[in-house]
Amino acid sequence: MRTRIWLAAVAAAAAVLTGCTGTGTSSGGSGDTKAESKPAGVHKPEDDVKITKCSSTDNLAGFPQAELTIENHDSRSRSYMVQVEFVDGSGARSSEGVAMVNNLAAGQKAHEKAGGLAKAPDGLKCRITKVSRH
Repeated sequence: MRTRIWLAAVAAAAAVLTGCTGTGTSSGGSGDTKAESKPAGVHKPEDDVKITKCSSTDNLAGFPQAELTIENHDSRSRSYMVQVEFVDGSGARSSEGVAMVNNLAAGQKAHEKAGGLAKAPDGLKCRITKVSRH
């Protein structure tokens, strides 16, 4: 567990220091999104990420887990950091997780998992809160 927390902290610091592009997004439709200034026709980072499964782990802890597909729609290799929140049936956040992929080639897909560090709540839902691409 300490490794995941440390890895998330390092990833967040790297994103700030490298000036990667990213926007906030919410699959619930109520989140604020920040527009990037890009030429028309260029995909936004959040367009490259989809949640394919939202469930709790099979171990005794029952932590929440989001399975993600990340597809690089850009014309060059990109690295991604995806932040996911886990909420209960009423929308209250119970925990959050991070998934990362480095040097994903143009047109390539990756399957990653983001896990929370608290027991999965009743009515579990997974939401992408931020996607950083650099």
